[in-house]
Amino acid sequence: MQNRYVGDVGDYGKYSLIRRLCGSETRPLVRPGVVWCLFHDETFNNDGKHTSYLTNPEFARLDPDLHASLHSIVSNGHRSISAIAEYGCLPASTIFFSEPISVTQSTRSRPIERIRYREIWLQECLQRTQQCELVFFDPDNGLEVASVPKHHPKAGKYIYWDELSPFWKRGNTLLIYHHLNRTVSAAQQVEALTRRFTTEFDQATIVPLVFRRGSSRVFWLIHRGDDFGRELGRRAAIMLSGDWSRHFRPFGWPNRDQATTGTPCLSIT
Repeated sequence: MQNRYVGDVGDYGKYSLIRRLCGSETRPLVRPGVVWCLFHDETFNNDGKHTSYLTNPEFARLDPDLHASLHSIVSNGHRSISAIAEYGCLPASTIFFSEPISVTQSTRSRPIERIRYREIWLQECLQRTQQCELVFFDPDNGLEVASVPKHHPKAGKYIYWDELSPFWKRGNTLLIYHHLNRTVSAAQQVEALTRRFTTEFDQATIVPLVFRRGSSRVFWLIHRGDDFGRELGRRAAIMLSGDWSRHFRPFGWPNRDQATTGTPCLSIT
């Protein structure tokens, strides 16, 4: 995550999904933890400019309160992760972990120092989210790639499998952002990562939700198939069977093209 992306159309889909999973403030299902995986702002491209949805009435109807909050953040020039809590974009019970995931690139550091920084970051993150049932990870690019080892200066753009593992072993349900690339089709990438999830997380139910506005990205809902997990899956399915179906592609759900209010079919047990 970079501060300059706050309020773009990807944020709208992201926070609306978390809000639907958590339930209402009066009867919340979940105490969510948001791990920003904050990376320093890069200024060499136009990423984060996808904000035209803020003047689109169709988008406003999807989640009016959230839309209004994000509109205020962008129009007031408050594009920072701190604004998400300040403007009430997520439930008041949300635990935010906002420590930068890596040292800034302007800081000279050796690979061993970058690894050590990351280890401390992970331990602090585990401590901060210990009371959360659902932990959302928001890395800049997504899940690790072979070309960027953890000691690399750009490692802060990724979350690594061995960093997710302690949360799964602790009993957390996971929601993980992942940015798709253009190497192969979205379906091929989703299927390959689904296989990897089955290897990394024992007894996992895997629900990939592809958001198609701006650039394609996947929100991976990973749960244990218990009552809690099935309820999260049901809430996601309800969201995708409504007006949001124009913007999300539910890979792996019944008929591979549209969600139902039942249990997602990609269940690995």
